Amino acid sequence: KLHDFGFRGVSSVESAALGGAAHLVNFLGSDTMVALALLREFYGADCAGYSIPASEHSTMTSWGKERELDAMRNMLEQYPKGIVACVSDSYD
Repeated sequence: KLHDFGFRGVSSVESAALGGAAHLVNFLGSDTMVALALLREFYGADCAGYSIPASEHSTMTSWGKERELDAMRNMLEQYPKGIVACVSDSYD
């Protein structure tokens, strides 16, 4: 399974929509809302993708370097079933 968090790494809203829509041709996971809007507008897609619980660098680093493992444990305790995305490169 592959989840799209690509909006933050592109040059424009349009490129996020196009790249995100292309991703959704083969995968269902996306946090790129503009891709969902594009697919609804031009293709009538009711719901082309789904999000998952995900951390981000700021939520992981707020626990401090020494408690990074605790932050990951917390994510798994909060979302014990299904897929989650947990940032693991905040310090190294």
